[in-house]
Amino acid sequence: MDIKTDLPYPKDAYVELLRCFYAGVNGDNTFEAVKKWQTEKWSATVNCSRGEVLEKAGFAQVHMVGGAIDENPADLSFIETLAYPTNPRIPGYIIMTNMNQTEAMGKIIVFYCDLVIQDGQHHEEAKDIFSSALKGVCEKHGHNLEEHAAMLTGRGLLGGIGGECGLLNFFGEQDIAFIEDIIKAVLTVYGEILEKGKNAVPRKEDYEKMYQSRARLIEWIILEDYGVKVARENGIFSEVVEAYAFPPVIRY
Repeated sequence: MDIKTDLPYPKDAYVELLRCFYAGVNGDNTFEAVKKWQTEKWSATVNCSRGEVLEKAGFAQVHMVGGAIDENPADLSFIETLAYPTNPRIPGYIIMTNMNQTEAMGKIIVFYCDLVIQDGQHHEEAKDIFSSALKGVCEKHGHNLEEHAAMLTGRGLLGGIGGECGLLNFFGEQDIAFIEDIIKAVLTVYGEILEKGKNAVPRKEDYEKMYQSRARLIEWIILEDYGVKVARENGIFSEVVEAYAFPPVIRY
């Protein structure tokens, strides 16, 4: 039996939401066999699609019971996805969200989404489209996007290749409906970004920059990603992170 927390978030339905999205983009026949891991205190499931539009689109669900965060006893439920378009001139994107529960802090939701810039260009149009979609959801739910986006700016997240047009913040159980609408909005707007970029013709230098960016991202994931630090603290295998989060191809 899989390890599973009693935490109400993230919902299992988000996994199917991601699978349906990637099936619509890449095709239902592009999914690899589902990978699963389980120990006495955590379980992990990884899905991965590899297709013509998205060279790799991975998503993971992790549950941890009786683990630790910064040496404090904790339970945690986690979903994250990263997508890497085959065309370097189209940004990728990330959604990471979890709920963790500790004795000191109670239940806390963490949510992060952003574009991932592959070719080193500014992509102002894509960033504006992305942030405008988030702003609309924030206004609907009485949230301030600028507040939620402030934690992104200048922090060098994703090894400095994040678009810094998304949001990152801590939330409570009362915000679940808001975050759910944000997730749906991100998938919708990212589909629009893919469609707008489908005719972009990449140059040799775009591929060169993409490989440099992907190499830096891997370094950041290994050395700086706080979530990976928590994974190591709890013996979650690096293979889990590699299976869904690492870029598909690296060339030096």
